[in-house]
Amino acid sequence: MNTLEFRIAFHGPFRVSLGHADSGVDTTLDPADPLPATSLKGVMRATAFSLLGQDSRAAREVFGSGSQPSPWRWSRAHISADQWHGTRPAARVSIDEETHTAKSDMLAVAEEAGATSATFAITQHGHLDAEQFAAHRAILTIAAQATRSVGALRRRGLGWVSIQCTNHEPDEDSVRRFLELKT
Repeated sequence: MNTLEFRIAFHGPFRVSLGHADSGVDTTLDPADPLPATSLKGVMRATAFSLLGQDSRAAREVFGSGSQPSPWRWSRAHISADQWHGTRPAARVSIDEETHTAKSDMLAVAEEAGATSATFAITQHGHLDAEQFAAHRAILTIAAQATRSVGALRRRGLGWVSIQCTNHEPDEDSVRRFLELKT
């Protein structure tokens, strides 16, 4: 089976929460798996549909749908100890527009993570012929490269990233193939 390998460069802190509170924080992270495979697949899927069109059959074939599983499997992000900055609490406050003071009961403290870089892989799990593989590889590498943020609060400054495929750089042929798939 074929494997595509990726490197993520983090440009600031990020948060993929577990969905529950803990001592002193309203939202927690899993320090053993701060950027899970499901989150990586989700942001790449969203980017692919944004670029190819919301009705893209090609993107559904790559990422799967309710009637068809994806022929690809994502790994979680692997962050080496020397690249990991750990987790820390961060506060968010909602400000009242009239009084310019904090709104009552509107303080949230959530964990966020920091890292310099991480790696992950996407491995082919299902059968693809040569033409399908080339199209899927183009979608995966270009969607990854076009993804600019991961995790929560992506439009509020968290999770900004750059992602690069390290074993297949998109070339002119890949870009042309990708653009031909646009709906």
